[in-house]
Amino acid sequence: MSDAVEAKRKPPVLFLHGLTGAPGDLQIVTKHLKRVGYHVETPMLPGHGLDEKGLLKTGWRDWLAAAEHKLMQMTADGSQAFVGGLSMGAVLALALAAKHPERVKGVVTYAVTLRYDGWIVPRSAWFVPYGAYIPLVNRYRFKERPPYGIKDERLRAKMEELLFSGAVAEAGLPFMPGRSLAQNLSLIRYTRKLFPKITAPLLIVHAHEDDITDIKNAEALAKVVKGPVRKLYLKDSYHLVTVDRERAKVAKATEAFFDELIEHGALQDAETRADI
Repeated sequence: MSDAVEAKRKPPVLFLHGLTGAPGDLQIVTKHLKRVGYHVETPMLPGHGLDEKGLLKTGWRDWLAAAEHKLMQMTADGSQAFVGGLSMGAVLALALAAKHPERVKGVVTYAVTLRYDGWIVPRSAWFVPYGAYIPLVNRYRFKERPPYGIKDERLRAKMEELLFSGAVAEAGLPFMPGRSLAQNLSLIRYTRKLFPKITAPLLIVHAHEDDITDIKNAEALAKVVKGPVRKLYLKDSYHLVTVDRERAKVAKATEAFFDELIEHGALQDAETRADI
């Protein structure tokens, strides 16, 4: 970290977890940023950290409203914040950047989910994009299954144990209710329309072997936003890039992205990609 960054006030950071996930999915990056002096908040989204019944009482508008409320709180003094998220949380972060550009200094997306088209997604899931309109999908439960978004076998085993232990607040639900999936798809459709309004610098972190969302999701996002883009494409991770083998690299890249924006006010080499 440079002396220039140390001398300047660091904006707060708002991170958002994914659908049926939990703040713990972001804790490695969060702890790293806190160690280097950033104030980071990772709120539990409405309906999460509870049972299925609690989640089903909420929808995408509740999740977005909660994210907006937290951003307003963190920037109430007229300052800006960094925003980011994992999977669905990345979509929420993008919506914040589009709707409140004056309050967002930069955005980080970890495994942004615009389509469920990863290699673990069964071919029979062709109907997923139409989930909001098919009653059967609304009633269905999409169960978590190996590799659970994690390439590292040791970490995968730990995640599996935690997922099915009932520790919902720590690991999230071991399945995705169809109605909640339909809500997420509505959020994606809503946010996609806002992408051209995003002017904040953007760090896109995605794995080449993402099992849930193909790397084409990252490329599609990079093509439509109006702000400068930096890409970090990982070679040894699956969907949960903040948890998997390259989590430390992801944390350091996030810190470097934030520091650069503080020190220079802009990215020095936009539209670059680092394959690690």
